[in-house]
Amino acid sequence: MKYALVFGAMIALSGVAAYTEADPTPPRGGGIAGEAKGSVIDVKAIDVSADGSVHRPRNADGSPASVEFRRMPASICFTQDFPTTKGRVGACGPGEREGALVVACEAGQVALDPIFKQTWVNNPDGTISNLSRWELQNPASPGDCLAAVDLAPLAEAEFQRLTIAPSPVMIQPPDGWTLVNVDTITYTSPAPQTFTTTLLGIPVTIEATPHTFTWDYDDGTTPVTTSDPGQAYPRHTVAHVYEEEAVATISLATTWHGRFQITGTATWTSITGTATTTTTAPPLTIHEARSRLVSEPLD
Repeated sequence: MKYALVFGAMIALSGVAAYTEADPTPPRGGGIAGEAKGSVIDVKAIDVSADGSVHRPRNADGSPASVEFRRMPASICFTQDFPTTKGRVGACGPGEREGALVVACEAGQVALDPIFKQTWVNNPDGTISNLSRWELQNPASPGDCLAAVDLAPLAEAEFQRLTIAPSPVMIQPPDGWTLVNVDTITYTSPAPQTFTTTLLGIPVTIEATPHTFTWDYDDGTTPVTTSDPGQAYPRHTVAHVYEEEAVATISLATTWHGRFQITGTATWTSITGTATTTTTAPPLTIHEARSRLVSEPLD
């Protein structure tokens, strides 16, 4: 892992309230606003944390926390050409120059901002005191580089939470009926589905691909599992023959495999585990075609 220095104007971190030497205690509290629409009033409230940002950290039991960790850009302060300290953006002293500390990672990796820590004391009346500055943790090696393998467990959990659209069920004949002792053709789409999300703040793309298809024809026969999604007539490859008149509800269970990619990279990483979706078609009426003698030829 390497670091690069970038000099120039520094941009304050969005969403983090700054405080100055003249006013070392940032604002606390929140905001509340309302809007009347006829007989309805919409009310919005904001609760802020110790440093004024729209977030209040709490302990596992719900009590107010007294410490917060954040990842945010770091800088390095220079006195003339000599580096002095590394810390939060905008924290250099008078007469010092500030450069951005950029983490340079290997190919296929992404950089995470360094971790900063802030502490304070929660007073009985709800106020806070002894608010510390944001302190850079591990100044000797700020920032982290992550590869896809580091995100794999999170990608697996995210894959299980995805709302994958169930595979469509197509049936031929297509009008809600079929005949006894002829092929009833079924097929579906093999197209993968893609989703975008973030893991540890890193944008990733997750792809779900149908792997196997299990057809239940609702006539007491054993469901058929295949890796073939089937095709329409006359190139059909998946079909079923009903032997009796009835009304059947065909269902399709699709097993999906997943993989993910850190957005902007070319490498895909397989996801452990599978996902399953189920599709149920409208009722299908099965008729028996009977031959009849007629007195005159049919036109």
